[in-house]
Amino acid sequence: MRRILTLVAVLALVALFAMPAQAQEKSVRIGVQAGMTSSSLSGDDVPDDASSKTGFFAGGYFNYMFAKNWGVSVEGNWLAGVGAKDSEGEIKLSYLEFPLGLNFVFPLGESEKTWLGLQSGITAMINLSCKEGPTENVNIDCKDETESVAWAVPFGASLGFKMSDAAVVWLGARYQLGLNDVFSDDTAAKLNIWEFLVGVGFPTG
Repeated sequence: MRRILTLVAVLALVALFAMPAQAQEKSVRIGVQAGMTSSSLSGDDVPDDASSKTGFFAGGYFNYMFAKNWGVSVEGNWLAGVGAKDSEGEIKLSYLEFPLGLNFVFPLGESEKTWLGLQSGITAMINLSCKEGPTENVNIDCKDETESVAWAVPFGASLGFKMSDAAVVWLGARYQLGLNDVFSDDTAAKLNIWEFLVGVGFPTG
């Protein structure tokens, strides 16, 4: 996993510093976002009948456009109700999620009031809680054996609309591909999450 994290970090830094410094259209935005999640556990120790679980999240973000079509973003989100369920019960996890993203944005149409964005990067998720119910499932004791940090790689796309000189509203979808097992007892179970977002952003400065 360390090799994957190193590779992602190197690619992000190379893309960041390879962008031309000329003709930059710098801008900074902060915003809030919320949405729903569809998550699942995958691995050799996850039962065949395990299925996805629906949850929700809310948070905020900071986005810096260092060139006309390129930007970096940092987010802070609260995820609740992620995990998996099977015929015997469910596992519910909650996290504080911190995605660091490299974003490519390009306008749609001459007016440039609508744009399409693509994102990837690295995500750290700090575990807040893990609950099982109504019976123990997935053969996991999540109360004492949950990793404090889970890592993932995000792959996302968004559609934005410029509502005024200030506000931007956007819709997005993102897949968080789990990199490490989320339990510390040698249980093979990675957490993968679909996130469906709606947000609003405002310029600063």
